[in-house]
Amino acid sequence: MAAAVVIAFTQLAPGPSRAADSVQLSLVMTSLSTTGTKPDDRVSLKLTVTNTGTIPAYGVVAHLWRSRDAIRDQASLLSVADGGATLGGWSQGTGSYLLITNSTTAFQPGATRSFTLSATLKQLGFDTRAAAYAFGADVVATADQSSNNSVVAKARTLLSLPGKAAVPITSIVVLTAAPTKGVNGIFTSDQLATELTGRLSDLLDAAEDGDVSWLIDPALLDEVIDQADGYQVLTGKKLTPGTGQQVATDWLARFNRLDRSRGARTLFASPDIASSSAHHLSDIFTWSKGASAAVPGISELPLVVVPGNVTSDELAFVSAAGAQAVLATNARLAGAVQSTATSLPLLAAQSVKPSTDPQADAALQQRQLMLAQTAISGAAGQVRLLTTPEAVGLDAETRPGWSTRRSVTETLETGASRAAELSAVKPVRLTEDQFALRERVGADFDSYLDLVPGSTFVSQREAAALRSISTAWVTDAAAGDAFASGMAGVIGRDAIGSRIRLDISSRLVMSARSNQFPVTITNQAFEPVSVRVVVTSNNPQRLSIAPSEVVTVEPGQSQTVNIRPEATGNGVISARAHITTASGRRVGVDHRGRFGCRPGGCDRLANPSGSPP
Repeated sequence: MAAAVVIAFTQLAPGPSRAADSVQLSLVMTSLSTTGTKPDDRVSLKLTVTNTGTIPAYGVVAHLWRSRDAIRDQASLLSVADGGATLGGWSQGTGSYLLITNSTTAFQPGATRSFTLSATLKQLGFDTRAAAYAFGADVVATADQSSNNSVVAKARTLLSLPGKAAVPITSIVVLTAAPTKGVNGIFTSDQLATELTGRLSDLLDAAEDGDVSWLIDPALLDEVIDQADGYQVLTGKKLTPGTGQQVATDWLARFNRLDRSRGARTLFASPDIASSSAHHLSDIFTWSKGASAAVPGISELPLVVVPGNVTSDELAFVSAAGAQAVLATNARLAGAVQSTATSLPLLAAQSVKPSTDPQADAALQQRQLMLAQTAISGAAGQVRLLTTPEAVGLDAETRPGWSTRRSVTETLETGASRAAELSAVKPVRLTEDQFALRERVGADFDSYLDLVPGSTFVSQREAAALRSISTAWVTDAAAGDAFASGMAGVIGRDAIGSRIRLDISSRLVMSARSNQFPVTITNQAFEPVSVRVVVTSNNPQRLSIAPSEVVTVEPGQSQTVNIRPEATGNGVISARAHITTASGRRVGVDHRGRFGCRPGGCDRLANPSGSPP
């Protein structure tokens, strides 16, 4: 017979608002064990009570406490674990209570006592399998040696009884990272190199375990492949060699050896589903399909959309993604695969997040809560989402003997155990300004394509748009701002304009009413640019200048073109020179000057600073 599982989720001392002369005791649960799941099997709870106050306590008695209401669904379990109100009472029977001090014996300040309470499952009223029960202990005491005692400390836990069938657990390691790639070969930071030797290396270790499944973000794999081929990082306005080429090569080799039958993929760059749904931006699915198709080695993997928390409206929205399932962490019911109102099944997952609570027993509580979630899943199975190395460790520690391992592919092939119900959650999404970044990125790519018709960067337009609205920026707005700034530094119109310089000689002397003069274009951008020089005057009837021919200037090179002014009269005429693309789109700032026209020719009155005269 399988053993019962114990879940510790809170140990509560009396409320913090107490008078100085009131009894103050703390109660800590140190262990809980059971001999089995039969009615006569016994549950034993070890606790320690301490007088943390300044006055003695009298009539200190500990009682086993339990609720006889079986918990069978995820929402109720989490409510109880979060301290939600639960009806219950003291258990009866030998061993279920203990007299620590009588009404005339003091339990002095600083005194401590360890003890054990126990009862059978039948005495507790726990008779439903594949369920959990609220369970714990109360301590009563008084300050005045009277019989007017009250509960002054309590500890609560969950006692879970697994079902007769083994529970299939699908543990999924999520291989993803905040985007750092701007365009092919150019990254906005070198953060990924650090991640590949740290967090992502540890997660890949877990993915190599034959018992664990994995979920890859195609955007991450695209970045690793690009770095393995050699790459540069935009630092300020300059490109510097990246440091992670060998690291990326090694990580990629390990990834390529993973068992594909245990793998799946997400939407490219994990775009913000909530914001996309609210804006009806179904283009993200087309963009993701195109961007993912350019990443080798993942086309055969099933597509799983991972918005985390999801609403019914968002479920309908993602049904157009062409995915095999949508994964949600706010399912009210237990069970790995659930049906929805769409054709898209739901993977009901628990996001494994080790506790950061400073309480000494917080880690134990979290581990035990996971086991409770496993127990209530029953034969329908459980999906665990692992996003950190710490979560991987917690998953490994909480694989009970009454469970089996099941791959994500096998889970997707199973039928739905029930219809999905979703808990209402507060939307967590990008701000309007963050979500609008995709439009600015698109406009920058349009301008860039006009400037560099044969650009190898432009093929990354859809990928860049998805990276700009990644869910990574929801919880790290500063990193999102840095990425946006980096993208603007790679293809932004202002950045590109600043890298293309126009130089005109300080004095142009016309020997006739029509002449030609050299103008130099210098390209400090990262690709060849196709541009022309346009000069306009404030009086085109007296001085007109035709645009130069279109020329292609290689990166780091300069090229000279001729401008041909024609004067029809005398006088001082202001003019502006600027660079445009072949279609006429302006690049950079105007260069202003004045032409003095007189019989016999025109002199340009130079203004080397480029500022208005």
